[in-house]
Amino acid sequence: METLWRWFFRCVVGIGVLFAAFSILLVVGMNRPHVTQSNGFTNVTPDAIAATLSASLPETATNVRYCRASVGMGGRLLIYRFSAPVTDLHTHAQAEFTAHWDKPPLQKTTSSGSPINDHEIKLYKTGFGIDADWMLPPSNALGTLYESADGQFSHRPTIFVDDENGVLYFQMTD
Repeated sequence: METLWRWFFRCVVGIGVLFAAFSILLVVGMNRPHVTQSNGFTNVTPDAIAATLSASLPETATNVRYCRASVGMGGRLLIYRFSAPVTDLHTHAQAEFTAHWDKPPLQKTTSSGSPINDHEIKLYKTGFGIDADWMLPPSNALGTLYESADGQFSHRPTIFVDDENGVLYFQMTD
C-alpha cells in the first residue's frame, strides 16, 4: 500500500509541475509581440493590400509601408501609410470607414494637423517593439482628419490625409 501512495504522490507532483510549466510558457508566449510589417517602402503588394480594412489600395499608391502587431489578448495595432494623388487618398479614407466591421459614424475635419506625434511612436516602440518613425508626417503638415464621430478611439480608425504632400496615414489600436 505504501508503494501505491508513493506512485500516486509522484504522479500528482509530476502533473502539477507540467501544469505550472505549461502555464508559464503560455503567459510568456502571449505577452511577446507578434509583428508583421513591410521591409521598408514598397509598392502595392498582396501583403500591403491585406494590411487595410477594405482589402484594397488605390492603383496609384506608391511608397507603401505597413505594420500589424499584437500582444497578449488585447493589444493590437494596425498602421500604414502610402502616397497617391489627393483625390485617391480621400476616396480610400472613406472606403476604410465603410469597410470597418462596426460602421462607426465618420467625422471629417479639414485644415487639421496630424494626430500622430512622437509620443505615440514611442508607445508603439515600448508596447510592440516596432520602430514606426515612418508614420510621422512633417511637423507642419496640414490636411484632413477622418475619425469616429462618436468620440470612441478604441478599435476605430484614425486617418490623416496630408493634402500638401499627398500621403495618407492610417492608425487603429485598441
